[in-house]
Amino acid sequence: MKKIIVLTLIVLFYGCAKNPSQTTQKLLEAQRLNVLEQPIIYPTQQPAEVTSVIRVLQPGEETGWHKHMVPLHAYLMEGTSTIEFEVDSGITDTHTFSKGEAWVGAADVWHNASNKTDQPAVVFVVFMGAEGLENTINR
Repeated sequence: MKKIIVLTLIVLFYGCAKNPSQTTQKLLEAQRLNVLEQPIIYPTQQPAEVTSVIRVLQPGEETGWHKHMVPLHAYLMEGTSTIEFEVDSGITDTHTFSKGEAWVGAADVWHNASNKTDQPAVVFVVFMGAEGLENTINR
C-alpha cells in the first residue's frame, strides 16, 4: 500500500513540474474594495500582525453577530456560506459564497455567517491586523 501511495505522489509531482500552470492558482485578483464596496483600510498606528484561521460551520450553524476590526481575506474551501451584513439601521445586505470563492471582508460592520446547507462549510481566513487590535468582536 505504501508503494502505491508513494508512486501516486511521484506521478502527481512530476505532472505538476511538467506543467507549471497547475502549481499556482490565484484565489483573488487585486482588490481595493471589500465585499460591501468600501475602501480597504489597513491599521497603521501599531506594528502589523497577520493571523490565519480555518473555520468550519456545520450544517445549520451560525457564527453569531460579530465584526472584525481589521481587514481580512477569506476563501471558501468547501461548501456554501451565507453572510448577512448589517449596513444601515438594521437593514441587511446578504451575500452567499460557494466553494472556491474568495473575498475581502468588511471591517467594523456587524455580520452573521451561516451554513444553510446539509454539508459543512470550511472557510480559510487571513486577518491583516495590528498589535493590540482585536480581530473579532462578538455582539
